[in-house]
Amino acid sequence: MTRRLWLALVPSLLVFVVAGCVSLTPAQKDTVTEVQRFADATAAAYGLMRIPVTVQAGTNLGIGGVYRQGNFYLNANMLDSGHLTAVVAHELGHYVLGHEPISGVSMAEVLRAQEPKELDANAKAVEILVRVKGMSQPQAVRTMVVFLRTAQNAQNRGQPNAPGHRPPSEEIADLLARYPAAAAAALAPGVGAASALAPILVPTWMPGDQWTFWWDNPRGSGTFMWSVDREQEVDGLQYYVVVSRPTGSNPARELFYQKTDLAWRMEMVSGAVESKSEPAQQRYLWPLAVGGNWEQTVAVTTGRDGKSSTETRVRSCQVAGEETVTVAGGVYRTIKTTCRDKSNQVVFEVWYAPEVKHWVKEWTRFSWGVQERELMAVKLK
Repeated sequence: MTRRLWLALVPSLLVFVVAGCVSLTPAQKDTVTEVQRFADATAAAYGLMRIPVTVQAGTNLGIGGVYRQGNFYLNANMLDSGHLTAVVAHELGHYVLGHEPISGVSMAEVLRAQEPKELDANAKAVEILVRVKGMSQPQAVRTMVVFLRTAQNAQNRGQPNAPGHRPPSEEIADLLARYPAAAAAALAPGVGAASALAPILVPTWMPGDQWTFWWDNPRGSGTFMWSVDREQEVDGLQYYVVVSRPTGSNPARELFYQKTDLAWRMEMVSGAVESKSEPAQQRYLWPLAVGGNWEQTVAVTTGRDGKSSTETRVRSCQVAGEETVTVAGGVYRTIKTTCRDKSNQVVFEVWYAPEVKHWVKEWTRFSWGVQERELMAVKLK
């Protein structure tokens, strides 16, 4: 006798039950409100009934969100993630496409039948981001690819593939094949700007300015937020103190940048200096204009668990050119700076966008591999 299996399979596949209420910070409550507005706008755009958003207690099961039978269940951990927009768009894609529980004679059959639905939800998410969020198609594609790349990185470190999904690399390939023109623009290294930007002056940051970034390297992948907390004087110089809040359980960090030129001075964790540059490490040459160049030698001291080490960094940098780049946070006209070490190897590239008063893309070579970071969202006072 064959027992038929009924399973509500959606992107993360599992719905979890929570006892009691979920405690949220005021900022998280505001985020939930934004998610509900996104869901309401999507339902209106497609002529569907309103879909309620319910926040479930956070788990470490890799479950970002679940759509099932007209309801959207969101993992509380996603509220502080830069991938929130991608996850919500994917779940709303299931809703718009009418994906409901699948039946099958075996679990393997059910899982296989779910795979094309996940691919379709990825593609529909791009459409929703364009139609409802007002993103360009390249930006929407980039938003989804960045999310899937993070999932791929987690699998590279041993996390199992989500049941009902193909490997993230295959999902990325499918998405890019569906949007080839947008994919080319979204993944291009940069396109020269049509007209020259005027020399850019050092920006003024304000307490409350926020930038959310995605990072990816051989050791991991994730998102974090930088928020300007205050101005502070150290050794007679004025600094912006930027609080870095990563997702997960890692502690917040305080980064000190000189007001005069945004050079990085030091980083503190729980009130103790963890790393410091002598002199402050320069990243830009102001006013920022193509052709500018400089050389700098700094000593960076890092201390952990009562031990410290010092690394001497020799950099030769040039403001290389203007480029229009597409990142998850948008499409921006930027000034690109390239830095080389004493062996003439490129070790650092940064794309600064005056529109957001910050870099929107960064590439760094370390001894253990290459790290990429890019802007996902910005809020300026």
